[in-house]
Amino acid sequence: MSKDICPPKKIYTSTRDWLSTISKEPFFNDTFYKIIYPASPFSMRIKHPPAKYPKFIEGGSVTVIPNGRVWGLNGAIITPDNNLIWDVSLEFVNPQTEHSIFKEQQLPPITNHYKEIADLTHIAGSNYYHWMYEVIPRLYLLNQSNIKINQFILNFDPYDLPFQKETLYLLGIKKDQINMTHRGFHIQAERLVVPSQPSYATKWAYDFLRKTFLNEAHMKRHGRTKIYISRKNSRKIINEDELFQVLSKYGFIKIELETLPVVEQVQLFSSAEVIIAPHGAGLTNLTFCRPGTKVLEIFSPTYITSLYWVISSFGNLKHEYFIGQGSSGQTAWNGLDNIKINMSRIMPMLKKMGL
Repeated sequence: MSKDICPPKKIYTSTRDWLSTISKEPFFNDTFYKIIYPASPFSMRIKHPPAKYPKFIEGGSVTVIPNGRVWGLNGAIITPDNNLIWDVSLEFVNPQTEHSIFKEQQLPPITNHYKEIADLTHIAGSNYYHWMYEVIPRLYLLNQSNIKINQFILNFDPYDLPFQKETLYLLGIKKDQINMTHRGFHIQAERLVVPSQPSYATKWAYDFLRKTFLNEAHMKRHGRTKIYISRKNSRKIINEDELFQVLSKYGFIKIELETLPVVEQVQLFSSAEVIIAPHGAGLTNLTFCRPGTKVLEIFSPTYITSLYWVISSFGNLKHEYFIGQGSSGQTAWNGLDNIKINMSRIMPMLKKMGL
């Protein structure tokens, strides 16, 4: 292969899309594509927020790409015929041709060759929700595939964020097994192992997280707490003091999840009776709640999603939502807008929840 390598010629939508084009090749067989979990219809059990929700729960699979390559800071997956696979090379761009790899005149030379290595890169992997539901469940897919892997690619230093370091330790992944991408990153593997990258919360990931982190032997079995989750940075409740003055009368405690290890967050949510919080990644921990836990998720009118409603449905939680006041243009992205609570409107909701 020459030193100068051209960017990909085109885009495959998914690994299956690529595999369908080479299905007659000698190396294509069950060894190179394993479905671990098939997709399944999503059964609604609770009223959902006014936002799109999945009609199907995504499955999970593992693909082995012979002579596959990984390029760049975000970890773009390139096939042997020099094409990009979109669903495992995701970037927040539209159209897909705006992917950063197509802005390169030439790709840098391949710096390392591996016999076998697994890709775990994710454009938003530094976010707690994306890490818990879209990165580490890929390790579970690898385990279920019976492909023995001891080298992994991540597109950031997982030891920069405490929750990443803690969860990798609990999963038995050591630092010397991790290969971090960088701007000039370009490697090739005889067998590039690529577990599928979910784009929404999946039931199989939910079950994996509970089995892995919810150790009943160490859960708090006494008491049932009422917790209010406070956000320190974006998407804050502007009049939080006013809201919490009311909630404290009902016995709520205020928690900042950023200050707690993952194990303590799991314990906190597993013992909760009621959880009230503005929409945010901390609600990923609804995964660890007991069935019947009451949840009130507070949205800005400029950003409403059914993400944690889906997780609540998995766990048979009693999910309610409240849309506060806000305005677009506060931030560069509406999803970061702060929220103001109309107290006269939220009081009936609190009563509806039996407070």
